[in-house]
Amino acid sequence: MKFFIALILLFISPLYGAAQTPLSGEVKPIETYTIEEKVSQLLMISADTGNIDKTSEAVKNCVGGIQLQWGSYSLKDTRNITDNLQKLARRNKCKIPLFIAVDYEGGSVYAPTTLGLLELPTNIMMGAADDEALAASLAYLAGKELKRAGINMAFGPVLDVNTNPENPIIGIRAIGDNPALVSKIGKALINGLKASEIISVGKHFPGHGATVSDSHKTLPVLKISSQELNKTHLAPFRMAIETEIPAIMTAHILYRAMDKKYPATLSKTLIDELLRKILNFKGMIITDSMDMKAITSKQGIPKAAVRALAAGADYILIGKGDFDKTKAEILKALKTGKLKEKRINDAFDRIISCKKKYNLFKKQKNTSPFDKAYVEVSKALSEKAVTLVRNNDDLLPLKKYQYRDKIAIILFSPHRFDISSLAFYKTLYRRGLNVKQYKFDIKPDARDLKKIKDYIEKADIIILGGFQWAAKQNKNQFKIIKYALKTGKPTILISQMSPYDISNFKNAATVIATYGITETTMSAAAKIIIGELSPEGKLPVKIQ
Repeated sequence: MKFFIALILLFISPLYGAAQTPLSGEVKPIETYTIEEKVSQLLMISADTGNIDKTSEAVKNCVGGIQLQWGSYSLKDTRNITDNLQKLARRNKCKIPLFIAVDYEGGSVYAPTTLGLLELPTNIMMGAADDEALAASLAYLAGKELKRAGINMAFGPVLDVNTNPENPIIGIRAIGDNPALVSKIGKALINGLKASEIISVGKHFPGHGATVSDSHKTLPVLKISSQELNKTHLAPFRMAIETEIPAIMTAHILYRAMDKKYPATLSKTLIDELLRKILNFKGMIITDSMDMKAITSKQGIPKAAVRALAAGADYILIGKGDFDKTKAEILKALKTGKLKEKRINDAFDRIISCKKKYNLFKKQKNTSPFDKAYVEVSKALSEKAVTLVRNNDDLLPLKKYQYRDKIAIILFSPHRFDISSLAFYKTLYRRGLNVKQYKFDIKPDARDLKKIKDYIEKADIIILGGFQWAAKQNKNQFKIIKYALKTGKPTILISQMSPYDISNFKNAATVIATYGITETTMSAAAKIIIGELSPEGKLPVKIQ
């Protein structure tokens, strides 16, 4: 395993100290494109199972890129879709290949698994493992998996420093709450993706980790000082710029200390002055999706797109917004003088340069399968990340005589994790433990609670798997965990996703954090319980 990782790092390590060698491609002279064609290239739309036909129409009209969202595809299906979309792009009047992007960050953003891609560990798990070599290797192999699917851009890594435990949208999506840790692991992920020729997009500039609200639902307002922003939240982005990350995504957040009127995505102060001039970022600036309520609650997508371009953004992710109306509004702004043609030309030039550098103008080939290698690296990372947070009663590892005890495993999680959760049961059962596993949704009802209490009463040892994404836990789940802890029976609490939920159960004597539910993390937790694996993980965030 160590030899394999070292072999991968031979490809990746040169990127730590030097810029990537540009890749050549064929493109007609930039001055031959019309202003309408250039504007089309500045827009990216979102696509899922239900609107591929609509997407095809936009591609025929020179849209610059596609963000793949939900699907129900195999890897082969996804590749067929991306191949067909690229064929359309090569045949339209612009003949410019598409950026095809996906949110590839693991955990709560699980769209990739619906596209036939391998499940990615959470960012916070990578922070807990704190291993640059494993993180870089995993990102390299993940990039190869994306290439197999015809995807050339990853919206990641997440470079937010999660300083607010109550953050409702970042949480496990962050590597941790320490800017040095986020920078170190973030750099490894960037270089791993770069080595596999995937365009990485660091997000969400200038930092989403201190927010108390979700920008998908409302406009978050941050009152932190410019000094705190610079010291903590900008640190990973400075690292990314030094590492020559090709693109950075803006946040839909109002930073009062920097701009009292406009959120970062629409702020000339934050985009043009801070990111472009002060931090000297030369790459593409991409907006977060403009169909989020942080934007649409204040104005329509077309007008917001004009404002973002005027502020210095190069590439507008309009999500499910109307491509034709947005393009028309931008062209109108050019005629009225709200936008200058030079601004469009600069943005277009950066987009074309990036597509050339990452070889998009040349025919893309399927790469060799890396599934087994990916699983091995993911397993190593999981085993290094899973954390024994507390073992106050010295319950772990379980003694051999306890294997005869009736052990009830009660896990809460969305149904999409059912198969991965089974790895926990299988690992314990195959080692000879007398276990039964019961699986419930994250919002158990009264009937569920009655069943769970019955399982607890009949058990000698209880293993509880709590689950929350970010801030607040479901009250019924909270209630049943509290009930189990009060029985006095030996109880092991597993925090299966956000480790912040551990602070809800201060009287839990034995606590394990897995930072996500994958087959490898659940198997690692089981091995720690029986003493087959020594816990190495460390909490990457502070728990109250």
